[in-house]
Amino acid sequence: MRDESLRSVLNRAAAFYECTSFQVWASLNSDDPRPVGDVESPSGAALHRMAAAIGMPASDLLAHRLPDAPWLLEPHARNIYCPMCWDEDSVRGEPCSIRRAWTWLLRTTCPQHGCPLRIAPEQWARFTRFHSLPAPQFSEQERRILHLIESFGQALEQSLYFGRPWPDDWRGNPQVARQLLLAVSFNVRKIRDFPLINYVQVSSNLTSLIRGPLHQYEPVRKLRWDSYREIADPALRRASLWATAWTLLPNLSTDLSPGWTKLPGHVQARIRCL
Repeated sequence: MRDESLRSVLNRAAAFYECTSFQVWASLNSDDPRPVGDVESPSGAALHRMAAAIGMPASDLLAHRLPDAPWLLEPHARNIYCPMCWDEDSVRGEPCSIRRAWTWLLRTTCPQHGCPLRIAPEQWARFTRFHSLPAPQFSEQERRILHLIESFGQALEQSLYFGRPWPDDWRGNPQVARQLLLAVSFNVRKIRDFPLINYVQVSSNLTSLIRGPLHQYEPVRKLRWDSYREIADPALRRASLWATAWTLLPNLSTDLSPGWTKLPGHVQARIRCL
């Protein structure tokens, strides 16, 4: 399908054969003793076998590769979807699939529709048709909050990984922002507790789109970027981006506050400086 990731293709094949994606991948490459790589970035031989199994030229499949990178979700955390895209797929009679454009770590909006991305249902690959709930009608304040989150995430991504300068009027720097994202997303206290993002305050329209985890976390000794890359649910990443943007962007109006004016001391203690 359009912009479909190779892992999405593998998951749909596994649903068709009523087995696991690991079993499909192992069966496809069982006769090759050489390293075959991950399905998102397979070896040349594995890519040719996959293309032959699908019935398409390997050159066409090549464009759907998605090599791992620190600005992308961890490979097994990429089951994210856009409800509007899947609605359109259903109208066309096409299967649901996971697009590569939805796997960017610091972006939580579909680039085609501007629709907030969501975590995909566990058995999404078995869907023959998809019908999403009607999209909520956001207020002006809600749209501003979502815009703040998305624009900050893209700006941070560009500064961290693609050489764009950090805005002169923003506090901190890209590295501080990254540490702050980690500090608000995980439990940095000494006892089992919720992370700071669990205390964001949102309107009813945004409760499914911006939230913290449902359960308490164990304390973390070391904040790791790879752990953040494993946060599949865009709602959790939106909450962390909002909290970080509120801390680092000056002169934001109070109606854009996530529910507090200053970071708690235990969070500030886990980042270098602001």
